[in-house]
Amino acid sequence: MNAKRFDFLSILTYSILVFVLGIVALHFVFGFQYVVILTDSMKPHINPNDMVITRPVSPGDVHIGDVILYRIEIGNATYRITHRVVDIKTDPAGNIYYVTKGDNREYADPWRVYPSQIVGKVVLVIPRAGILWYYTPLIIFGLLLIVVASLAYDIAWSLLEEEPLRPKSRKADLVVLRRKKIKVYHYRRR
Repeated sequence: MNAKRFDFLSILTYSILVFVLGIVALHFVFGFQYVVILTDSMKPHINPNDMVITRPVSPGDVHIGDVILYRIEIGNATYRITHRVVDIKTDPAGNIYYVTKGDNREYADPWRVYPSQIVGKVVLVIPRAGILWYYTPLIIFGLLLIVVASLAYDIAWSLLEEEPLRPKSRKADLVVLRRKKIKVYHYRRR
């Protein structure tokens, strides 16, 4: 039964490891972004606390109806917003820009989104995963504390534990006594 349990735990551990490595590779190698939605502007398709995964796109790959993640500076702050492209226009200087709008909003956004501001196009929405994503540092810190406490307990237990008393046997006592007699006899001869 232990072998089956070990196999199950090994498979689970390796699966989690492959999953985490996949997430890291998608982010650092391929540029995927993981964003937790905070507002209800994209309801009912994307709700608050949903996680969206975006991939980088070129301006030619963005079409009307696509949901994009873009950066916008408002005042002194930079925001990352996930909205749907409702129109593609050209400004008087001949630059292409996108008109965006939240699905749960009546009006389009009052700003222009230029291709340089686009972070990526939404490829996957994971419902409610944002809750876990926000608490990931706390979960990792808690697991780290558990591991450190466990190690400290094991070290303290091994340092404070006394060696068990060996049962005395008559044979061992006789061997020790014989050695003492030999030493005594050897010293007396001189």
